[in-house]
Amino acid sequence: MKTQIAALFALFRYQAFWTMDRIKGGPVKTHLKAITNSIEHTLPEVQKQQRLEKLEALLAHCKATVPFYEKGYQTASGLDAFPVVDKRIISNDYEQFTSKTYRDTKNTIRKTSGSTGTPFQVAHNANKVHRNTADNLYFSKKAGYKIGTSLYYVRHWNAAYKKAGWQNWLQNLKPIEAVDLKPKTIEAFLERMVADPSKISILGFPSALEVVCKHLDAKNAAPFPFKVTSAIAMAEALNSYTTTKMAYYFNTTMVSRYSNMEAGILAQAPVENPAVFTINTASYHIEILNLNEDTPAPKGTLGRIVITDLYNYAMPLVRYDTGDLGTIETNGNRRVFTKIEGRKSDTIYDTKGHVVSSFMMTSIINYANINQVQLIQYDKTAYELKLNVTPHFNLEAKLREEFKTFLGADATLTISYVDAIPLLNSGKRKYTLNTYKT
Repeated sequence: MKTQIAALFALFRYQAFWTMDRIKGGPVKTHLKAITNSIEHTLPEVQKQQRLEKLEALLAHCKATVPFYEKGYQTASGLDAFPVVDKRIISNDYEQFTSKTYRDTKNTIRKTSGSTGTPFQVAHNANKVHRNTADNLYFSKKAGYKIGTSLYYVRHWNAAYKKAGWQNWLQNLKPIEAVDLKPKTIEAFLERMVADPSKISILGFPSALEVVCKHLDAKNAAPFPFKVTSAIAMAEALNSYTTTKMAYYFNTTMVSRYSNMEAGILAQAPVENPAVFTINTASYHIEILNLNEDTPAPKGTLGRIVITDLYNYAMPLVRYDTGDLGTIETNGNRRVFTKIEGRKSDTIYDTKGHVVSSFMMTSIINYANINQVQLIQYDKTAYELKLNVTPHFNLEAKLREEFKTFLGADATLTISYVDAIPLLNSGKRKYTLNTYKT
């Protein structure tokens, strides 16, 4: 009976959402159809032409209404003639990057402290908000989520993200605090899911879900008797341990989402091929630029991810350096991300100055009795590996030897034992940190 009632409530929530959208004129449904058609049914060359038309319209809007571009870029022709900007440049004078057309309209302010602790905010006009909602629905559906499903959202719930109780109920949203994942709170979280008669989806920080999986490992727990219909990792890199354990305990294929608060969903790994990321070419123009200059990186090489948001007209993000690194290649006839390495400040270099893939850190899953790990680079050849371990850990020499194969034989690698790897203010936990090249 509980299952039938839960299904009825899920149907009510689904219908209520689309009824409200229809009352408003159907903006989300219109965007959702356009996104689906663009990504799934439009030939790449046609899609590219459509994207360039949106780009030209956005740039014309910038030159006509955004002070920063009005002053120095009236004769700029094409995207390459516009400068690359970042959080620091925009934060120095928000007014210069705000369209005069939208200053007196009702905009939505998206705020983020960022993983680096630098506060940042961007105004989204109403059409951009609708576009973001549609992007979210499209990519969530691709992972298996449907409106009305119980969504267990594991993140740090600071004041900027908390919603009223009635909003959580209407969206069937179950906020789970990532900062407070102790054995007692993990058990409460799991018991809540076991008792939930509704279909279940999970969205959250993979580092928090890793803690949940390790808690279950320590108990020698059996798989749960329910299937999680979708599981999406966001805001951090998803490692193979968490992917494997989520599949074992919750009978689900976990996929990784690449997004940020200032823009929205930029890419997501498909369930059928989690090794690559489907790029949201319907809503963004994405460039990969060289690490140290604003020129295109050679195809298939690691570079800075620079985006142009095609739908934010209130505060246009044109050639916005996300601070992340990635690689784009062609898969079939579509461009996909084959690597997303995270922020440049989190990137580790070997002693020869070459970028070391973040997947180096996944080698930790081969070592028993390690709870948490963080690698820090202090200088060209100086590194520290922080470990939180159980009393049974005895593989330091082997671990040091393996990491030196990644970093270089001449690397000076200090291994320190700590009680815990601290969380950032955002509730995330960094696996790597570079204080040498920032």
